[in-house]
Amino acid sequence: MNASIASNTGGRSLSNTNRLAHDINERALSLLQKNRQRRMLLNRKEDRRRYIPSEEPSRIESPVSAVKTIRRRKSSTKRYRPSDVALQEIRKYQRSTDLLISKMPFARLVKEVTDQFTTEEQQLRWQSMAIMALQEASEAYLVGLLEHTNLLALHAKRITIMRKDMQLARRIRGQFI
Repeated sequence: MNASIASNTGGRSLSNTNRLAHDINERALSLLQKNRQRRMLLNRKEDRRRYIPSEEPSRIESPVSAVKTIRRRKSSTKRYRPSDVALQEIRKYQRSTDLLISKMPFARLVKEVTDQFTTEEQQLRWQSMAIMALQEASEAYLVGLLEHTNLLALHAKRITIMRKDMQLARRIRGQFI
């Protein structure tokens, strides 16, 4: 009997599949070995640079040139453009589920607003979970409104949101100003 099992659809046989897997494994192994050899060569070059003294005569730097080299080293650190920083912050906040407004200032604001609508005899007390729920809803509303505002600014071929974008977003939502 034949050792290979042919598929009904006329595709690869089992022996061909095994041979293909074997070829892939050999290729992957050869790539790994080449990468290891490259890394070893890099390490050797670094070792040579560290331990073999340079052929240039050593010279004593003046204090002024030493300061210049220090400045050059400091300036060589990576500086991000403001747009890159903004994109990093956007990704960071999109990943997290934390509240963005501090809890205590938000709680003081809620209590201040409720005090305006109550008399001194009616002093309301807030449960912490009620304030948390109010803060979750408030932040969800603000994030949604700012998303719509941003879309309107982009529609106007701008990247800066303006007051008129937010007014239009609220008007479209049915929240009259």
